[in-house]
Amino acid sequence: MDKSWKYITISVSAFICYCNTLWGSFLFDDTEAIVKNKDVMPSTSINEIFRNDFWGTNISLNSSHKSYRPLTILSYRLNVIYSNNILDSFQFHATNVILYGVLCLLTIPVFELFLKKRKHEYLHEIAFMSSLLFTVHPVHTESVAALVGRADILGSIFFLVTILLYHGSLKQKSVLLLIMSLLVTIAAVLCKENTIMVLGMCIAYDVFQQSRRKKIWNNFFNLYFILRMLILISSGVIILYCRLKIMNFEGPTFTSIDNPAAFSSNSLIKVFTFSYIYLINLFILIWPEWLCFDWSMGCIPLIENFCDIRVFAVVLFWLLLVLATHKFFKKIYETTLIDGSLMGICLMILPFIPASNIFFTVGFVIAERTLLLPSAGFCFLVVIGFTKLERSMSNREVPKRLFYVLCVIFATKTILRNFDWLKEERLFSSALEVCPLNAKVHYNIAKVAADRDLKELALVEYKKALDLNPNYEQAMNNLANLLREEKKYEEAEILLRKSLEVRPNFAAAWMNLGIVLTNLNKTEEAEQCYKTAIKHRNRYPDCYYNLGNLYLDQKRNQEALAAWEMAVLNKPTHVAAWSNTLVLLDSMKRYKEALDIGLKALSHNPSSPALHFSIANTLGKVQEFVRAEAHFLEAINLNPSSALYISNLGVLYHRWGKTEKARIMYQKALKIDPNMKTTQLNLKKLDHR
Repeated sequence: MDKSWKYITISVSAFICYCNTLWGSFLFDDTEAIVKNKDVMPSTSINEIFRNDFWGTNISLNSSHKSYRPLTILSYRLNVIYSNNILDSFQFHATNVILYGVLCLLTIPVFELFLKKRKHEYLHEIAFMSSLLFTVHPVHTESVAALVGRADILGSIFFLVTILLYHGSLKQKSVLLLIMSLLVTIAAVLCKENTIMVLGMCIAYDVFQQSRRKKIWNNFFNLYFILRMLILISSGVIILYCRLKIMNFEGPTFTSIDNPAAFSSNSLIKVFTFSYIYLINLFILIWPEWLCFDWSMGCIPLIENFCDIRVFAVVLFWLLLVLATHKFFKKIYETTLIDGSLMGICLMILPFIPASNIFFTVGFVIAERTLLLPSAGFCFLVVIGFTKLERSMSNREVPKRLFYVLCVIFATKTILRNFDWLKEERLFSSALEVCPLNAKVHYNIAKVAADRDLKELALVEYKKALDLNPNYEQAMNNLANLLREEKKYEEAEILLRKSLEVRPNFAAAWMNLGIVLTNLNKTEEAEQCYKTAIKHRNRYPDCYYNLGNLYLDQKRNQEALAAWEMAVLNKPTHVAAWSNTLVLLDSMKRYKEALDIGLKALSHNPSSPALHFSIANTLGKVQEFVRAEAHFLEAINLNPSSALYISNLGVLYHRWGKTEKARIMYQKALKIDPNMKTTQLNLKKLDHR
């Protein structure tokens, strides 16, 4: 096949596999990382991107997830700018598909590098077949269909580019290309943390290139080789140091809910459970039939005794691994040759090490996104195996046909899996088939049901999540909110207090407990709850808003205004806080201040009918009838079904002396809401004139 056609085939395959994701929306983690992340919007200073983590929280705070991916966030911002400052999911998904196509194309030259040293007879064919299998592999669906997966795609692109640049620096003995490879490594790490392992790949590739037949060790320890190793290792140390410094030398705070095995006090339980998790990861690569958006919370129970059948699987896994390793290195020793298979193994293992829990604890059990780069090494090894099988058979077409049948099966599975990522309900339901004991799956089903006002289903699913995991503090918090809406305050209080026992720094639970205690007339304790929430999350506009409401009920007007001021300072689009401020200032007859703040509020929320309404009422009181009318009309235009807005416009006309217009407005308001007593009285006053 002509080289250009190979690239076209890979590009078309990538598009066919993922074109149905273009109509996806923002779902699951996309909501927090993109929709709710102010750093994505151009209105936020670009400096904030480099101060905050991937989720928009200051990375130096204890509450931060500590994931630092500013270049990925910048790519999201470019999507927003290209879409005229709106969040257009199509643009985001299209970018993911394009970037994935680029990644797949880059695998071809990288695989060719791993084969060139032996001048392999089927070099280009093996590279193409490996790239094709990588392109259609279903394990990539999460990386492409989930917009947060862009971090993995971008990081992987820079990872492969680094290898190509490093090869160029070796071939041309170019210091410039070596420096460029290090700069691209930094870019990769600023997209996704695990790509730091590309420096390990460069070391492995250097060893791979330096080895010679019957001189396998002789030429390694020359001055230039040692110098390159020192540069790579020192660069890795510097990057890690800078990364830790950005994190304030503090790791993320995980719990046993996130990664149960990591928190086990028994070393044998850890070893066997983590080994089983490695086996599951390998199984997903071999046959990705069972894919799940989340593998935590009971999805993979701990191996806690030797009677567990999974112990046999783990022992067999390690036994086969040791035998394969022994055979592989025995062949290298006997032939003094290192072939491309070693690079495939390195590409499969090295990028996975950060997710392995070997050096540090991670906040997940299995994450399919972490298999994006390892799957490239896996696909390369599979194709090498197919090639060897092909040579051993008289009919060489059979293995090749089997390979392309496998590609078709994988592509079909990929397309079908993408449909699960189009809607949250389908995504979460599909997870139940794989992990029915996963409390987080039930929690997410409940969350979607609550958002759709399916309260009965939400209650059932939250309770199911708590049955599976009695210490699931987020489920307790959300269930408490539902109970609060049903005015079951005592039950809600019990749940919230229990959630805070599990996680004392849970800011949302502190705020919700404050709301519940306010309803139970425990105002002093409620105030302390709000302040505790703010202590744990200082930029918490909703909490400041609720604290302001508490002060308002206690007639502490100045403190209420100060609290709402903090709410809008942290979130200028917090319309409720602006509106309460305007209403309170109006009631205190501080009209000029109310109008000044109202105009400021409108600059951030020009399409808010509530703000136009509040400003109109204040303008009416200072007898600026023309301006008041304009704001009333705009409020009605934005919310035509509001009887209150229309009625108050009638009141304005009434005061203004435009009785006919006032009558029309009153009548129009009463058509919408016939039970408006004040409007009925005002209309009678007009009729008795």
